[in-house]
Amino acid sequence: MTNSDASMMADLSHAVMDAALADGDARFLSETIRDFARYRESWWIFDRAGWWEVTRADVAAGLDLMEANMRLADRAVRRSSGA
Repeated sequence: MTNSDASMMADLSHAVMDAALADGDARFLSETIRDFARYRESWWIFDRAGWWEVTRADVAAGLDLMEANMRLADRAVRRSSGA
């Protein structure tokens, strides 16, 4: 899923994802897991070269489930910390 060869072009640059996150067009998997982001109806994984689109349906489904579980966990942490 990630590429250790920095000379390869990622599917999406860091600048594009940063702008999408700032504009609210993308979101991280959770408040604490920032290696995955949802953007343009796809999941993306962070790499030093940029962001790579997750193209395997089974992996995307797993990330959907993890996002739902982490949303509940994030909410519970906020509630317990009084935030």
